[in-house]
Amino acid sequence: MNPTADKTAAELERQVSERLANLPDVDASMIEPHVEGTRVILEGSVDTVFSARKAVLSAETVDGVHDVESHLTLTGNKDGASGRH
Repeated sequence: MNPTADKTAAELERQVSERLANLPDVDASMIEPHVEGTRVILEGSVDTVFSARKAVLSAETVDGVHDVESHLTLTGNKDGASGRH
């Protein structure tokens, strides 16, 4: 039996969160992963489409994750500034 098959949703969420937090050039503080079985849903916001893609790819590399769905919105704020111009 595959040991990753027995991972709980909480364990997968923790592992995905850790993986996201370690991504270079991605502010993962606004990304919240939710797990349903072996599927991860990423919710929140990131600065660019590249950050969103990195987050999805990173979540896909966690053992036990079979599918990643992105519900991330783009802020366009590369420097983390507010949305006001």
